[in-house]
Amino acid sequence: MPLHGICQRLIPQLAEARVNRVTITGGEPFMHADLIPIVAAFRDAGMGVGVCTNATMVTDEQITTLAELDAHMNISLDGFSPESHGRFRGRPEGFAETVETVKRFARAGILQGLLCTPNNLAADEEYAELCAFARDQGAKYVLMNPLGEMGRGANSSRTLRRPDDHMRHIRDLTMPFADDGLDLVHIRFPNEEKPLAGCEANTIIYVFTRGEVAVCPYLVFAARTKVSQHPDTDFIVANVWTDDDVAARLDAYKFHERWKVGDNPTCGSCALSPSCGKGCPAAVVASGQRIGAVDSELCPVIPAQSRVLPVVGVS
Repeated sequence: MPLHGICQRLIPQLAEARVNRVTITGGEPFMHADLIPIVAAFRDAGMGVGVCTNATMVTDEQITTLAELDAHMNISLDGFSPESHGRFRGRPEGFAETVETVKRFARAGILQGLLCTPNNLAADEEYAELCAFARDQGAKYVLMNPLGEMGRGANSSRTLRRPDDHMRHIRDLTMPFADDGLDLVHIRFPNEEKPLAGCEANTIIYVFTRGEVAVCPYLVFAARTKVSQHPDTDFIVANVWTDDDVAARLDAYKFHERWKVGDNPTCGSCALSPSCGKGCPAAVVASGQRIGAVDSELCPVIPAQSRVLPVVGVS
């Protein structure tokens, strides 16, 4: 995204849409020559700013400025060794640099969280080491999200996705760190008994580089899978580069009036229904169903399916 477009079109339209916080993703944001001016522009507009980064190519001068701007860093760390994180990211030598930069962010007071994709290149115990590292560096949370068959996970989920029994073991290994004040967020982990979370579509929005404004990135990624019964335009509301009424279009969209999540006989007759958020409609779309069907991968009352959501990696 060009800096002038961000300043002249994107930020004013997001401000009109009452956005109060943005997260800058990539690709790798630190590859953008204008990352620091972009962060500054969002901060000047009164918005909080987080940056999702692999924590490479970061200079001390950038860290100092980001601290002055009160931005916060979220770092991808997908194992705790060069053989796991480094290979997963395609650059084994990058592990040491990432770990060192996390420490630099922590010293500067701008470390927010670690983002983790459990995978078959790492031993289960590495995720406990990762959480211990996050705790020791003062991170607020560790977010773990398995590979799935959408987005970047489409070509690797079958070979790199951790089996369900290992995902349960990872959850058991990492949950004790919650007692140390670290927020553990386990997204789309195996579920045997709990009611499902609800959908945040239209509460969060996502802006792609080409300007499309989506009410949820996962819904767009799911709609672009071969089995989807939904076109991606079902979830793209506007384009910031060509439309001047993005806020009005977002207000008019009303996801949960347009689409009835959990509108099926199984959910309608389920004893858990009053306390259940009906799960993720993107997972339903990715499984080849229409929104309203059961989130069968995580629903505790029907046999589990095999689809999971990937980590978002497009801007």
